[in-house]
Amino acid sequence: MNRWLKRIAYLFLLLLWLIVMAFPTLAFLLATQGELQLGDEPRSHIRFFMVQEETSSGVGVEWVREASRLENCTRTTLRYFLWEGNEAGQNVSFCQCYDPATNAPLPIEESRCTP
Repeated sequence: MNRWLKRIAYLFLLLLWLIVMAFPTLAFLLATQGELQLGDEPRSHIRFFMVQEETSSGVGVEWVREASRLENCTRTTLRYFLWEGNEAGQNVSFCQCYDPATNAPLPIEESRCTP
C-alpha cells in the first residue's frame, strides 16, 4: 500500500512539473499569436486569448461545450484573468441553441439550457 502511495505521489509531482515547464511555451505562443484554441469544432473547444484594451489587460478563456441533457445546444463560459483593470462583472456564461434543420443559431430568448 505504501509503495503505491509513493508512485501516485511521484506521478502527481511529475505532472505538476510538466505543467510548470509548459507554461512559458504557452505564454510565448499566446503572446505572439494573440490566441490559442484547443479543438477544431466550433461547438466544442477551449480558446485562450489576449485582452488588450485601453482600460484592461490580461487573458481571457472561452470554453464552449455541449449543454447537458439538451440536443443542439451549447453552453459557453467566458472568464477573464486581468492584471490591469477591473474584472468585476465581466465573467459570463450563456446558452446558445441551434435549429436542428438548418443548423442556424436561434435567438437568445429561445436558447434555454434547462430542459
